[in-house]
Amino acid sequence: MSFPFVRLSTAPRVERRLLAVFDGGNAPGYSSVAVALTEEGTRRGYEVWAATQGFRSLTSRATSEPRVERLVVGRDERYQLLGQGIPARSMGRRVLDPGSDFRSERFAAFHERAIRDEAARTFAAQGFTHLVCVGGNGTLDGLRAWLDSYVDDDTGPRPPCAFINVSIDNDVAGDRALGFLTGVEAGATIARGLYEDAYTHERIYLLEMMGNRSGRHALHCGVGARAHLVVLPFFKFPEEVLREVAQALETSSHALVVVAEGYEAERRKRQHPDMSASAFLRMQLEAFGLRDKPTRRVIAEPFSRYLRGVRPGFADVANAYLKASLLFDAFDEGRTEIMPYVLAGHDVGVRPLDQLAREDRVERAFLPLLDRFDLPQFRAWVRAHFTADAI
Repeated sequence: MSFPFVRLSTAPRVERRLLAVFDGGNAPGYSSVAVALTEEGTRRGYEVWAATQGFRSLTSRATSEPRVERLVVGRDERYQLLGQGIPARSMGRRVLDPGSDFRSERFAAFHERAIRDEAARTFAAQGFTHLVCVGGNGTLDGLRAWLDSYVDDDTGPRPPCAFINVSIDNDVAGDRALGFLTGVEAGATIARGLYEDAYTHERIYLLEMMGNRSGRHALHCGVGARAHLVVLPFFKFPEEVLREVAQALETSSHALVVVAEGYEAERRKRQHPDMSASAFLRMQLEAFGLRDKPTRRVIAEPFSRYLRGVRPGFADVANAYLKASLLFDAFDEGRTEIMPYVLAGHDVGVRPLDQLAREDRVERAFLPLLDRFDLPQFRAWVRAHFTADAI
C-alpha cells in the first residue's frame, strides 16, 4: 500500500523524527506546547513535525493540505526547507499565540479501529519515530486506543510516545492542565466585571460558566471573583434549598451567582432543551419568589466560549516548557507511554499512561466558599450529599 503524504516523503530519513498531534477542544497553551516541543526537541537532535488537523491528518479523512508541517525555531531554516519543497513553520515567536494552528476538534471517526489502524500505518510509512499527543482526556483516550493498532509488519512496534495535558477543564488526575490557570484568570475577570456591574446598577447576575461535569473551572472562577453563590453541575436542589436561595437573592441589592454549564443538564434536555443553565436556574428561583423588577434586575447571562481563545498566561507558558523538558528527559532515559506532570514547583515528574484516570471531582476544601450568604440549608445539603468519594 502506498501512502501519498504531502512532501514529507521527500525529506531524508533521520534517526529521531517526532510527530506532535494536537486534538480536542481549544484551550490556551496549545501553541506554547508546540513552541516548547520545537525548541527542546531541536536542541536534543529531534526533527519535529506537527499534524495540521490532529488525528484526522493521518487518515484518508484529512480535509486540508499540507497534512503535516516541519516545525523549526527560526525563519532562516524555514526558508531553506520551503526551498526544498518541505512544508515548514518557524515557531520561535509564537509562544503566546491564542488557540492552535495544529488541531482538530474531537475527530469522532478515530473511535473506529480501522481508522486508527490507517493512522498507525501512515505514521510508520512516513518515518516518524516518536509520538506526542497534546490535548485533554479525549485525546488521551485516543492515544491509548491508537497504540493498540501497532501490531503487525505494516506499523512496526509501538513508538516511544507521550501525552501532554492541555485543557481548561483540568480533568486528568495527577496533573494541572496547561490552560487551566489562564482559563481561571480570564473567567474570573469576566465574573468580577459582572460583580462590579451588579453592585453599581443593583442587579442580580446568574452567570453561566464552563463546567459540564465537575465544574472545577466555574468553582475557581467563582471563588476568585468572590461570587455570592457557586452552583456546580451535579447539584440538584430540593425545594427548601431553592426557596432559601431565592429569598436570599430577593432581599439583596446586588449579587453574582456563578452557574456551571452542566447544571441540571439531563433535566433541561428533557424539559427545556433550548434553555441555558443560567436561564433554568432563574426560572427555578422565580418559582420561589425571586423577581425581576425595574429597580433590581435579575439577569441570566449565557455561557461564553471567549476564554477558550485567550492568550496563555505566562504561568502556563512556563509549565509548557517544564513539561517538554520532563518529556524529553524521559525519552532520553528510554521511557515511553508517559505524561509529564506539574502540580507545583517541587511536585513534578512523569506518570505512566496506564496509571492516568479522568478526574471530575472538585476540591473539597473549596466547598465552604460556595456560599457567601451563609445559607444553612444550602450548606447542610452540600455536606449531606457529597462525601469525599462523591466529589
